[in-house]
Amino acid sequence: MSRCLLAAAVLAGACGGGPAGSDASSSGAGSAGAEGAAPAFSPPSFHHIHVNSTDPERSLDWWSTLWPAGERTTVEGLPAFAADGVALVYTEVESPAPGGFDPERRQSIPQSPFWTTGPSTDGLALYERLTALDPEGERFRFLPVYTGPDDTEGVPHSGLAPFGDQLLTVAEMAERAAREGDNPTRDRASGQDFGYLVDPDGILVEFNGNAETEDLFYGHTHFWHEQPLCASNWYAEHLGMTLPPRRDPETGETSPRAAYDPCDVEVGDVSYPTFLPMGQLRRPIGSVRMANAGWAWYSRQCRDGRCGPELDRPLVPSRGQVVDHVGISYPDLDPVLAHLEARGVPILEGPYPYGDTRAVLIEDLDGMALELVEAGP
Repeated sequence: MSRCLLAAAVLAGACGGGPAGSDASSSGAGSAGAEGAAPAFSPPSFHHIHVNSTDPERSLDWWSTLWPAGERTTVEGLPAFAADGVALVYTEVESPAPGGFDPERRQSIPQSPFWTTGPSTDGLALYERLTALDPEGERFRFLPVYTGPDDTEGVPHSGLAPFGDQLLTVAEMAERAAREGDNPTRDRASGQDFGYLVDPDGILVEFNGNAETEDLFYGHTHFWHEQPLCASNWYAEHLGMTLPPRRDPETGETSPRAAYDPCDVEVGDVSYPTFLPMGQLRRPIGSVRMANAGWAWYSRQCRDGRCGPELDRPLVPSRGQVVDHVGISYPDLDPVLAHLEARGVPILEGPYPYGDTRAVLIEDLDGMALELVEAGP
């Protein structure tokens, strides 16, 4: 399986679930920005995640241990860790940036649209290797993954959950338990096996996969949004990313997907396993594909009293946070800039020099900063 296809496939893993309204077609609505002609340029490539760090060297060491196949390098003169063509790029700052993940409150404080990144890999093998290296969990502390609404302790990775090979609502767990018992026998070398770590800067890191999973450093890069399907429409219309194809349930054949309409759909029931003890809102899920990767968007979790008045708040812009922005690249920025201007998307900064080429900075509809890099032919 190619890395591009793998990245798209894993979107339905630890964080996945079919999007409500996923078979809708026609044009997008309102803030989705899905009206009008599709961009006249090819999809971009995932390029980098830009991090504000008080100690880039410590972070580079942590990531080098987590993912030995990567390498320390520099990107435009800044320290970086790169693997599979995507880099974590570091700006050193004097004091910790806001937006680090708080394991006790189980979200980034404050919460921007950025949620998590991390590899597709054999989850059990990664857990065993890091636990052997750090048995006390001083550097690699696995967050609890909750197996159901009555679980108050969690497990270090989802493969230890009775139904950890699937993402199920409470009702679906009860139905499966009635069929197979409370702890069904299953092949733990297949299916999903995911878990979470927090890096030294406060980035939530997700890993997911089984013994058959092809290693991919950036297999999981996920975001929160107020309306995930509207976000998918926006990225497809403005940045040339591709919505996942529709699949005919009778024939299995696929066809291009039109913009989600409506895109502002209701949030579904919670499901497990998850790092959230009250269950995770996984429907709707919006996703897009790029030349080398896939991204996914989920509903903001702290809403409707789920996290209390202190945390049930709208998403905040990412600039200045631990994850300051994410970068995507195009061979030529000219058609991209012309399209953004025609669609009324403001350029926040730039064009400015980026090595031998140039870049600009924009924001998406919920404040995630995006650096568009001209990579050259």
